Amino acid sequence: MCIILDANCFNKFNDKYDGDMEPVRDWLYNRDGKIAYSTTEKFQQEWKQGRIDYLGLNRAGKLELVETGVEEKVKELDGNIKSDDPHIIALAIVANVKVLVTQDGKLINDFTNRKLVVRGRVYQRAEHAHLLNNARCP
Repeated sequence: MCIILDANCFNKFNDKYDGDMEPVRDWLYNRDGKIAYSTTEKFQQEWKQGRIDYLGLNRAGKLELVETGVEEKVKELDGNIKSDDPHIIALAIVANVKVLVTQDGKLINDFTNRKLVVRGRVYQRAEHAHLLNNARCP
């Protein structure tokens, strides 16, 4: 089971007292959850700047690397999305990931746009924990 974790939620995810991210952390560490990511330049930049524990997550087997097709899809999306996150939309399309954790309004609009990602759902707060049950990995 996979989700995509947007960089704008890294601080909340890292904050063990953030109640909205508690279901995400529980799902990730206690229920076979994984975070999908790619090795594109934008993902690497965000993971470094966001101070997310990449090595710890990787050692724990909590990351799902999607290497093929993301960069090509980013180029295809050029001009067709409103957010500045084509790498996330591309990853969702290529890996068929349906759950995104974000608070970015423009990204939410792109992710839920049926023309781009079929039935994508967005986790924003603890009340959305049920969405994690449908998070599939490639």
